Amino acid sequence: MSKLHEESIVKPKPFRNFAGENVIYISFDSPSRLLQRAIKKRVSKVKNMGFGYLYHLKNKIVLYQSLGAPSAVLSLERLIVSGAKEIVLLGFCGSLNPKYKIMNVVSISKALSEEGTSRHYFSRKRTFYPSPTLKNRIETVLHDSRLPFLTGSLVSTDAPYRETKSWLNEKQKRGIDIVDMEGSAVFALAKFYGIQAAALMIISDELWSGVWKEGFHHSELEEKIKKYFMPCIKESD
Repeated sequence: MSKLHEESIVKPKPFRNFAGENVIYISFDSPSRLLQRAIKKRVSKVKNMGFGYLYHLKNKIVLYQSLGAPSAVLSLERLIVSGAKEIVLLGFCGSLNPKYKIMNVVSISKALSEEGTSRHYFSRKRTFYPSPTLKNRIETVLHDSRLPFLTGSLVSTDAPYRETKSWLNEKQKRGIDIVDMEGSAVFALAKFYGIQAAALMIISDELWSGVWKEGFHHSELEEKIKKYFMPCIKESD
């Protein structure tokens, strides 16, 4: 038996009363917690895990604020054994490419892993991809709604305070457009279990010049969330 298929000694347990095939994963929220307020209007059950929340909506589960790859995968493992077949990551990211500006929306086409979680699922693999079917479905909805977006490549890191100029230069040479903390691990986990995952992200800051430009308090942020992220929550009505 290969290490890839070797069973874990510690196995995830299903969440009681939080079974569902469709999961929305929101790692972070706006300063006003716009998404959480919208979720709470539609929630039927809630669970505080200590490192994030589970919200049970009419036809999907929301994993909210499990920040970083280890925390995300810890929760998603249990949601998968609870029946999850599809994960949509709605997140925020930093731009490494001058063509990608604050408040642009990006559908992720591939993710480079620099986090420490995905290697426990694929020891030799560092690049992971979204599920084409789910990615295309999200992009079709955006096209039909006449909502502009970019497609781009992502790097996920565990250490946002070690995004140095040499790190930035290396990523730019590799053609990486944006950075987050969870995307590659979510894609790796989905591939490991043979389920679907895709990611849609709003650019909340820029690093491409070598100087950090923060945009998380941008005047357009909440409008972008309402147009691009909120429909995923309202589908549960």
